[in-house]
Amino acid sequence: MFTVQTMLGGTALVAGTDKLHKTGQTVVSTVQWDDLTGRDNFSKATADFDAAVEKFFAPLEKAAKKAKKALELPAQDPAVYIVLKEAVKGRVAEPAQVVALTKDSIILRLIEEGNTDRLVWIDESTLGVLAA
Repeated sequence: MFTVQTMLGGTALVAGTDKLHKTGQTVVSTVQWDDLTGRDNFSKATADFDAAVEKFFAPLEKAAKKAKKALELPAQDPAVYIVLKEAVKGRVAEPAQVVALTKDSIILRLIEEGNTDRLVWIDESTLGVLAA
């Protein structure tokens, strides 16, 4: 079991016992991990906001569609034309955003995810991460 106690200056005290029953404690930098979790939290909050805006404007969208439909001309008879190629609507591809984590961020991530079986104490103040 590992604990993380936030300290001043973008650091945290990590303490605990690994799967080999060794105990220790070390100070890790939280700067990168704080930045990444902050971005993730902002993205989630933005998605929640967008959903709330969509729900708020749904009745107006429905009324606008009804008004537009009332102004539409009758559909053209499909017998008078042929479609050579259907319209394609899409979205421009976006490249993946991948961030290489520092050792300290890897440690914090594994603890946060409850995946501490990969953490082992090298000595009383050096925490290592086992390869998968």
